[in-house]
Amino acid sequence: MIISGSTIVLAGRFDRLSKDEARRGLEAMGAKVTASVSARTDLVFAGAKSGPKAGPAAVRGIPIHDEDALVAVLDGRQLGTAPPSPPFTGVPDERMGPREALDVVKNADWSAFSPERDTVPLRAALHALEQAHGVTDAHRLATARLRDAGALLRHSDVHHGEVNGHALSPDGRYLAVGSWTGDDYDRGGVLQIFEVATGRCVHAIDGIMGGVGFPGHARSLQWSADGTRIALEYNTNATGVWDPFGTAPEPIADAFFLASGRPLGMALAPDGRRACVYGGRSGFLRNVIVAMHEGSVAGPPDAAPKGTAPIEFGGPPAGEFQDTCSDEPRFVLDRAFWSRDGSRIYGEAGNACTAISLDVDKRQVSWTLPLEEDEDAAPPEWSRDERLLAHQRGGKLVVADALTGETRAELPAYPGADLLCWGPGGRLAVVDPAGGTVGIIDGTTGEHRHDLHVQAARSHPRGWDAQSWAWSPDGEQAACVTAEGRIEIWALGARPERLRVLDGIRRTVNREVHGFGLEWPAADVLIAIGSHAVRFLRPDTGEIMADHPFHHAPAARRPLVLAGRDVGDRLRLDPTFALDADTWAVAFEDGTIIAPPGRDDDLDGRLAWSVARRFAWPSRWGDRTVFPDPAHAGAGTTEPGTERLLAPFRGRGSTARTTGTWPPADTATVADLITVVRGTLVDLARPGSAGYGEWIVDTYQQLAMVRSRRGEAADARELALAMPEHRRRPGHLARIALALGAGGFAAEAAAVLPSADELGDASDAADLAALAGACAVLGHRDRSERWFAAAREAADADRSNWDLRLPLVWALTECGREQEARVVLDEGVGTPRDRYHGVPWLVCLLRRGEIELVRELIGERSEPRDPNRPHANGVRWFDDWTAAHALTVHGQPDLLRLWGEVNWASVRHDLPVAERVAADGRPTAPTDDELTDLAAQHTGLAKLPKAARRRESAQVARKAAAYGHVSAVLDLLPGTEDTGVYGMGSNDRAYVARTALRTIAIGVDVDVW
Repeated sequence: MIISGSTIVLAGRFDRLSKDEARRGLEAMGAKVTASVSARTDLVFAGAKSGPKAGPAAVRGIPIHDEDALVAVLDGRQLGTAPPSPPFTGVPDERMGPREALDVVKNADWSAFSPERDTVPLRAALHALEQAHGVTDAHRLATARLRDAGALLRHSDVHHGEVNGHALSPDGRYLAVGSWTGDDYDRGGVLQIFEVATGRCVHAIDGIMGGVGFPGHARSLQWSADGTRIALEYNTNATGVWDPFGTAPEPIADAFFLASGRPLGMALAPDGRRACVYGGRSGFLRNVIVAMHEGSVAGPPDAAPKGTAPIEFGGPPAGEFQDTCSDEPRFVLDRAFWSRDGSRIYGEAGNACTAISLDVDKRQVSWTLPLEEDEDAAPPEWSRDERLLAHQRGGKLVVADALTGETRAELPAYPGADLLCWGPGGRLAVVDPAGGTVGIIDGTTGEHRHDLHVQAARSHPRGWDAQSWAWSPDGEQAACVTAEGRIEIWALGARPERLRVLDGIRRTVNREVHGFGLEWPAADVLIAIGSHAVRFLRPDTGEIMADHPFHHAPAARRPLVLAGRDVGDRLRLDPTFALDADTWAVAFEDGTIIAPPGRDDDLDGRLAWSVARRFAWPSRWGDRTVFPDPAHAGAGTTEPGTERLLAPFRGRGSTARTTGTWPPADTATVADLITVVRGTLVDLARPGSAGYGEWIVDTYQQLAMVRSRRGEAADARELALAMPEHRRRPGHLARIALALGAGGFAAEAAAVLPSADELGDASDAADLAALAGACAVLGHRDRSERWFAAAREAADADRSNWDLRLPLVWALTECGREQEARVVLDEGVGTPRDRYHGVPWLVCLLRRGEIELVRELIGERSEPRDPNRPHANGVRWFDDWTAAHALTVHGQPDLLRLWGEVNWASVRHDLPVAERVAADGRPTAPTDDELTDLAAQHTGLAKLPKAARRRESAQVARKAAAYGHVSAVLDLLPGTEDTGVYGMGSNDRAYVARTALRTIAIGVDVDVW
């Protein structure tokens, strides 16, 4: 780095020296230090919170260095070199025996230990010692020292959803794997880092919003050239940059321009501080360069401008594409990458079947090449040295100059090829699964070398990073995934030879076959990567170095589940993992392990100590105590954090549930379910969740209504008075008071009755009607008449507004004024337009035995469905399938037939149930067939990964509620989704719990009136 004569900017805050000290030091070396970035700036030294000042430098490609580099420069050291430090003397000689090795480790100055410098040689020496003498005291002492220095125990089973993509670090030492969210979007996805040399997980960042990548999209993970930064497409359509060895789930820098519903492609610059992303307003190329040093960048069309302004590319070279006058851009770059020298961005415009080269310095398109207009055809691929480009078009395999786009060679195409894969030295593999052939081409000369007869598995280069072909680092061998899911190793000398066949990792999940692809980053390491597993292999022997299956879901209860919640979810990384397809285990970062006895070898295959979040250290080398269950672990661990977490388990024995008959005996009651529903409201009331206030008061009202209808007046009153303050609270209290008073519970009704002042002037007619009815049942005649008159006036203002009219009819009916209620009903025009008022009124009528009125509404006052008006509204009463279900569970087969005739709907499957209920009454317990159905549903549920189980758990819970099995509902609710801060979904626990309660209480999931 040349300092003398350079113009330098100091940005942000430095910890080890002041800006004045830095400025004086740099000026003494001949530099000019300025306050802000300009066209004359040569480099920037950036500390913390430097985004606003360093952003303009990042977007222009001006070199940015951190505080370590600044200190090194001022100390006269080369960049990237550590300050002078004493050598670490604790690495035994490989010829030493156990005693000598122990002495070396014991006598070493461990304060001089540098993880980056010393971990690998120390590990290698102890590996040699283990091969000769087994695990010794030297291994145990070294492990203890590393644990004291902060080494953490890691398992690899960290993903909630499927793996979406991966990327090898430029030096080949690390594999980054990214996954989606599973069912819980707000829980986020995971970035996982493996050390290639050992095949072990050394780090993971959980909670990346919206997950990493997206199904069917490739190149969503890209490393910087020095491996200190990694860019991810995350949260569906944002781009962010992370420290791959940091711990924060939030990005260092991020960019967002369009809420497209899927990733839009990105390319990270070699310096890791700028990226090419979708954005800008150009009608030719809709991609811009943005600063990714620190902070956020955003802009149109879906965000307000924020951060450093992006740089747009100019139009095409003169004379090309002059007809591009359109509101839509001609090109949107995808599968993009930045050249290693930073001068070019290459990629593919899938929307135009075109390969593109962008000149970064000139900010314009260098060249474009038309591609095969077949989305299943092999996409273009650039050689490893970025000098050549291969693509197929018009029956030709074309090798072009990557700098100019000019054709260098043409060969006959492989029509069924779906993958072009460059190897070292310009060798090109053309993988043709349809033809059962892999062509080997010398791309530098354009000569065809070999055709291998291999039935390769299909690849999807545009949608998945791991492909069916991988070259060895020296280019003399290659590996291919076959259609049968095996791995063939080939020698590719003068006479190609199949050397061996290895087992693959193809896996069937939910009756869907998931394939895999390959990477060969080191001579002795081959990696198989699938959406549900990663395996590290020795290509010369087939030995499995490390196997990492994800998403196994043992049927037993997870060990850390207590009172329906998994306490492991509180931690940054969930310590629970699947030891195998049938067994759960737990590994805390501090080394506390919970697992069945006698599984040490299996644990060693799944666990490793992580040193500095970069290097794996065998777990078997340290002393470890394995506890059989959380109760013993809580009593036996010496780690304070784990002890506190496990304290509630003490004295409980094993929390594991043996697999057996499900559903459980139905011993729970509706009161138990009400308690659980109320418990879900506590979580919704936490800070930052103010948007759920309406849901909370609505649910309290429904709980009180259920209690009232069951004759549990004191409990109904308690729930009503516990309802938090909200604008809807007075109206809800009026409805509860009316229900209680109509049921003969005058004292409880009076206790919850709101005053007129509480209702306020803004109350709607429905609230006024409820207050009027409550006053009537409590004998407050004058108040009742006044509020009924106000409600009647509001309802008559729009006779087709059943949202106001039906609650008035209900209130009049509840307080015994049936004739007046019928007049109000008859004066209405049309019908309710949705089930939220129509079906609750239907259930109310069925509960009261008003069968003839229901018959009149469905038959005489509804227009039969007209094929020419299939979506007509306001012409049929109870025009919703929930109404059919209500008629079924209330045992009304005749009304159900009538409903089916009027609505042109088949009810033949529901009629036998309605007839059975009419003859025998509503069942008090599930039938044998229903229990069998629940058991089958649960068996399928148990086979799903935890993160993919939430949605299905909600569905099975709804079915259990329909069958009236309260205990099954309560057993399933902990497995449903937590409600996030961005909104509630129908599969969230609070939603499912309330649905189940109403279904069990009144037969259908509608408001209890």
